[in-house]
Amino acid sequence: MNKILIVDDEILVRNFLADTLKRKHFEVATAENGQKALTLLKDHTFDLVITDMKMPDLTGIDVLRKVKELSPHTVVIVITAFGSIENAVEAMRLGAFNYLVKPFSPDTIEAIIEKAQEHLSLLEENQSLRQQLYSNERHEQTFICESPAMKQIYSQILQAAKSNASIFIHGESGTGKEVVAHAIHHHSLRANAPFIKVNCAAVPETLIESEFFGHEKGAFTGATARHLGRFELANRGTLLLDEITETPPGLQAKLLRVTQEQEFERIGGTKSIKVDVRLISTSNRDMKEAIANKMIREDLYYRLDVIPFHLPPLRERKEDIIPLANYFLEKLSFENRQQKKALTDDAKAKLLAYPWPGNIRELSNVIERALVMDHANQIAAEHLLIESAGSPAQSVSTAGKNSLPTGITLQELEKRLIIETLQAQQHNRAETAKILGISTRKLSSKLQEYEN
Repeated sequence: MNKILIVDDEILVRNFLADTLKRKHFEVATAENGQKALTLLKDHTFDLVITDMKMPDLTGIDVLRKVKELSPHTVVIVITAFGSIENAVEAMRLGAFNYLVKPFSPDTIEAIIEKAQEHLSLLEENQSLRQQLYSNERHEQTFICESPAMKQIYSQILQAAKSNASIFIHGESGTGKEVVAHAIHHHSLRANAPFIKVNCAAVPETLIESEFFGHEKGAFTGATARHLGRFELANRGTLLLDEITETPPGLQAKLLRVTQEQEFERIGGTKSIKVDVRLISTSNRDMKEAIANKMIREDLYYRLDVIPFHLPPLRERKEDIIPLANYFLEKLSFENRQQKKALTDDAKAKLLAYPWPGNIRELSNVIERALVMDHANQIAAEHLLIESAGSPAQSVSTAGKNSLPTGITLQELEKRLIIETLQAQQHNRAETAKILGISTRKLSSKLQEYEN
């Protein structure tokens, strides 16, 4: 909770509340009447609205109704100097979080806002869990296995799902590691519990410990409320650690303790929290090299790699290419509100002949591009914009070597190499980082630098 709107026709009350809340580092806006409040509400989003009940134009009930219409999750506190049971009941019926009679002390309003923050945190966590449960159902329907290799993988999924052992899914980027993780969870005894995912490469290093383990209110600047980490959210369920090699060394030591003892402390907390979590980890790297290069602790890796899965690239499971393409045609037609198209025989032959360096993710992109950009009733070979076979890394290297102008700086050369490699890899950051020999976090930092 950061942004608060105060609505009161009395300037002394507005100033008192604004000063009190600004001292707690909230961003505060004020309105002297209901009409100005409605204007602010249409142009801005607020986490909390504190409104007086009796004002010259609109009442606090009017403001409350409009807030709930525009932003149902915004918390509203109604204050009044003319308290009555009828008004309090009406305000609470319409969704007010609290009803407060003037005068009140700074401690009173701070205590109520602290409870409101906890309320918002619970709403956000419940929404996250609902999204995860929906994601579980959606992913289970996408497991397509016509090839012998993937049929064997599916058989292993059914067997491994029965246990609570940690699982490590190995495979190139885009091979369906997350789909396999969802299938394991779906067939396990934890299927009705949360499935929580952490993209280890995408979380900023300064926030990653809080993301995993949570924090207490006041643990650091900006920690205005208790925050539950992914381990707590995944309790009794499954936690997917996607691209585990991208976690910093300090965090890996704490992860090792959790894998051993199933307990941790929130940042700023002293109480040990016990959890029951099934861990599934993934990586697109050669793990022997990752261990040798100190990208992952060897002891942590062996705790996570109890049951290994090795997903074959799409070029080694050609029997899956056409069924996957047909699945994407149906799914993407629905999502893009287009009539479903069929693949012609020459289109199927072209798909089967291509080596798919970007695997299933690249196949999805190619199908969506053909579906959206071409208006024919069928998708033919000429509609499939597939680059010539060959190593994307070699293509980038050759392009860079043959087209460099004289006088280019080292920084410009680095930028050009990164951008061209990213484009050749269909904007797959994990695969681009692997080719360039840098971490995904380092690549993201460079790309952000280029945008500024």
